Amino acid sequence: MSSTLKNLKTKSCYEFLLSSVSKIDTTVYSPPFATSHDMFWQLEFIPNSSEEPGHCAAFLFAIPNHEETNSSGIWSRRSILTAKLYLKNARNQIFLKKQSVKMNSFSAKLSGWGWEAFFNKANLPEHVLFGVEFDRAEMGMVSQKWPLPSNPQLGPDLIPQDLVKAWEGQLNNPATSDVQFNIQGHTIYANSSILSARSKYFQLIFQGKWLESDSNGKSEPIQQARERRNSNNNVNNHQARFNHVIEVTDFHYQTFLEMLRFLYTNKVTFKRDEQLNITALDLFRIADKYLIDDLRLQAKNEIFNHLTVNDAAEFLFGTAWKYPELKEHAMKYVVLNFVHIRQTTGFKNILSDLANPQYGEILNEILAELFPATPVNTGKPTKEEAS
Repeated sequence: MSSTLKNLKTKSCYEFLLSSVSKIDTTVYSPPFATSHDMFWQLEFIPNSSEEPGHCAAFLFAIPNHEETNSSGIWSRRSILTAKLYLKNARNQIFLKKQSVKMNSFSAKLSGWGWEAFFNKANLPEHVLFGVEFDRAEMGMVSQKWPLPSNPQLGPDLIPQDLVKAWEGQLNNPATSDVQFNIQGHTIYANSSILSARSKYFQLIFQGKWLESDSNGKSEPIQQARERRNSNNNVNNHQARFNHVIEVTDFHYQTFLEMLRFLYTNKVTFKRDEQLNITALDLFRIADKYLIDDLRLQAKNEIFNHLTVNDAAEFLFGTAWKYPELKEHAMKYVVLNFVHIRQTTGFKNILSDLANPQYGEILNEILAELFPATPVNTGKPTKEEAS
């Protein structure tokens, strides 16, 4: 990185508008957000605490990156930051509650920290801002606000088809583009204005506020990265015409193109054939990274609409545990169908690989749900740990 996190004092606030709070009766998750190019988080608001009747619960979850996924210990880089969860009255901006989060214990075992009794629900106004304030963050953003849960967007069936076709024709059109994505030997062209309007991630990249990693693992402002690449002798004149030239290394070409098609047309096509690389899980992952909340929610619904007892165990242990909202639903499904799931080949494969530290933790959670007399390990601290 251009400077160490220890030397950074940037303050970043991420807050989400909760409307008609008295009518919210299910757990609500925020879209993912970042404090650095490889450190993502998610907020969880529980309107009715299971441990403290009459109170709402609030938690900050760490979404593990590749390095953390393969680690069984404490994720020490996160402990450098300080964070405070808060609730504010949305009308007058007055804080209702603000409390520091314990930051030095995030791990695969305990990826969420907060409070079961964060605030008395009877004292909440109808419109609340739920947020987190970071100090010493790498991303210098202030008070990014989103409605939560997100309001339904105009469905693709209500958009005139000729308009959808016209917008789709602008994708991958060099004549109307100022962004070039290089991915797996393919080139995709897009317009930065469209991407910025549809994705906070792209908006911040094109404003030069987020970092882009180069091939050596170092990070630099994206504008500086573009200028460096364009000055390289290997960059031809055709590439130099574009304001942004971005190398994509973590997604398949088809996945990336389908994501861009959604940004242009609000339409998405899910395929169940994994060889096509546009399954619901492929598109959930890419929407999760690029902060495309509507696509993420559609992909999540598609995942659970087709989840079966045969693949539930491998989905929970292999993927869902990394994302709090997927883990919650997958865990419920596995517990409800455990009599059948325990007989599947997928579950037996999991049992044969319990050397993986995450597998043991998740299995303990399943057993705790099946036998309530055992304390349930939800990945959240006890009240004593959180105090």
